[in-house]
Amino acid sequence: MSNFDYNDRSEMDSMGDELYSVPVKAGKRIYYFDVKATRGGDYYVTITESRKKQMRDGSFTIDKHKIHLYKEDFQKFAEGFREVVDYVKRERPELFNPDGSAISAIPSGTDHSYGNGSSTGATLSEDDFFKGL
Repeated sequence: MSNFDYNDRSEMDSMGDELYSVPVKAGKRIYYFDVKATRGGDYYVTITESRKKQMRDGSFTIDKHKIHLYKEDFQKFAEGFREVVDYVKRERPELFNPDGSAISAIPSGTDHSYGNGSSTGATLSEDDFFKGL
């Protein structure tokens, strides 16, 4: 199976002006965390899961799932996210390294960048996710 094309985002979202984007490659999926602005200058975040799938005929399709997160919900979202991550850490500690990071099949040092200079892209740690919320 070929790699995702980080530059081919034509169908990602035509609404809103994209101000900042962080792609996070996770196995066969890519998560895009995009900050966008409304016409009125309000900010919101879209989180898109994009997964490339091979069809029986050999062609490829991209499955996408997206949520829009508005600024008034950032704190509640972060609290709910932290609560479920903490639950998994308590119930399944074997899924985590001693430092608290998740055990991953993705080798460290994997390049997660767009390749076009618009974002450095990275593996987003839980702590990085919650900074500033």
